Amino acid sequence: MSRDNFDMGVRGEKNERETMRFVGGFEGEISDHARYELSYTFGQTKSKVLLTDYRIGDRYWAAIDAVRDPATGQIVCRSDLDPTANINPDNYDAPATTFTPGAGSGCRPLNLLGNGSPSQAALDWVNADILNRAKIQQHVVSGSISGDFGQFFELPGGPIGFAIGGEYRKEKSSFVPDDLLQQGALADFSLQLPEKGSFDVKEIFGELSVPVLKEVPFAYNLSFGAAIRLSDYSTIGKTTTWKVDGTYAPIPDITFRGTWSEAVRAPNITELFAPRNGGFDFIGDPCDPVYIGEGTQYRVANCQATLAAAGLTPEQIAAFNPENDPTATVSLPGFSGGNRNLKEETARTWTAGVVLRPSFIPGLLASFDWYDIKLKNAVNTATAEEVAELCVDQPTLDNVFCQNIGRDTTTGYINSWYVQPQNVANFRTSGADFKLNYGFNTAKTGSFAITLVGGYLNKLEFIPTPGASVDVDREEAYYPKWNATGDITWKMDKLTINYGVSWFSKTRRYELEQTNANPDIAESKYLKYKEKWQHDLYVAYDVDERFRFYVGANNLFDQQPSIASSNYPISYVGRYMYAGAKITM
Repeated sequence: MSRDNFDMGVRGEKNERETMRFVGGFEGEISDHARYELSYTFGQTKSKVLLTDYRIGDRYWAAIDAVRDPATGQIVCRSDLDPTANINPDNYDAPATTFTPGAGSGCRPLNLLGNGSPSQAALDWVNADILNRAKIQQHVVSGSISGDFGQFFELPGGPIGFAIGGEYRKEKSSFVPDDLLQQGALADFSLQLPEKGSFDVKEIFGELSVPVLKEVPFAYNLSFGAAIRLSDYSTIGKTTTWKVDGTYAPIPDITFRGTWSEAVRAPNITELFAPRNGGFDFIGDPCDPVYIGEGTQYRVANCQATLAAAGLTPEQIAAFNPENDPTATVSLPGFSGGNRNLKEETARTWTAGVVLRPSFIPGLLASFDWYDIKLKNAVNTATAEEVAELCVDQPTLDNVFCQNIGRDTTTGYINSWYVQPQNVANFRTSGADFKLNYGFNTAKTGSFAITLVGGYLNKLEFIPTPGASVDVDREEAYYPKWNATGDITWKMDKLTINYGVSWFSKTRRYELEQTNANPDIAESKYLKYKEKWQHDLYVAYDVDERFRFYVGANNLFDQQPSIASSNYPISYVGRYMYAGAKITM
């Protein structure tokens, strides 16, 4: 029986958080060329999460196993008449744990036939509100000495600056689930025990700033910098982060700049120690004939292998078609949680750019920077659908994603999933950022400020596991090739008017694998989401220094989301108008 349980109580969530933070420290001068800083920071967050209307497993099974009492003719729970009756259909030997079967157990028959049929008494007996508690703490002790070598020597551009120091951080978290979760008593969650975790890290760092030349012919400014940080984590061991950079301005009007660096990010406490939580998700089986052509060159062979491993015969594999079976297209139970085996992710980055401040156009500042980033062992959390697809899209089934997808040994249908962060092989991205600021004053019409900020996405690639095919994400939804925001602000006396535009280019509605496998998946005009064009207007009037009135509108021309999308490329809210006042006490 398949049923939408709209009448069985609204699942809700209420979060209550209490956060506190303490910071203290000392700072002072060692000499005219050196200073010291020493600080301690403590932070803590406690949370209570109340989840409403979750089914208690043994009570639910007992309540729907309803029969007619031969003595009274009334509908009652079978377990009231026969305390030895089976309670759990998935485990016939499992006893009731949250009630005692027999007369007076409190069981109320639950009628599932028809919307609104369950009685409130039955729902009150079957459903429960559960309360989970969590706490996160952080301690940070840091100290540094900074200054320059001016008392010993100077370069033509000035004294060499330096900073050295160390830091100690400790983080810990704990999670205490509701007693019903600890008993494994809920129908939609497995047994969930209390969890806790902690890690600490010791670090030392150093930094140099080297001003080589300053205000000399052909070198208005020439400087270099370098930094290094050595870390020792209790979870992943030793890591090294470093950076070198430089700037060169032949004249005041133009500056060239660049950086080369390697950065390390250790997995945070949530990624490592997040508790195992249950949930539901819809998964389109990538091995179904509808989707099998939308993957990599490995999908067909891997699907045949995984279905055979699940116990299906060649005839069953040939007839495999879960999309046509209503029992296979329901919301599937699964879990999400942390991963204590995560390692650090490492990014190698280089940037190069130019900044223009033309003296013949006062008030103009323009910059352009190119970036190239390679991220190895990146921590990424796939969705349940992505886990199923990535399992069969790798060179072999021996990958971390297949470990987190379960299949029924009779039908081969996906029957469970587990989502957790994983160290994937590689991200690669490159592109450009640009910015333009121009401001000027007029004698009679006030002042104007113009800003334009934009970007170009040249490359965005994701390799889920070593040896896998490259997944090209550029121009997919949320990753446009071009983006820009611009605004102009006019001020005159007490009046301020700002007009802004936010835009990005068209993006693909379907992944490349989908369109390659299904060239006629949609009409050409629907293959891409439309551009974003959001216009905003803000008008303010300052009555005096302490009182301002303002009105405005976001999405002034009421652009609508693209067809078949609720909130892309723009919010479903539509035109949003507001008015208010700001008072400075």
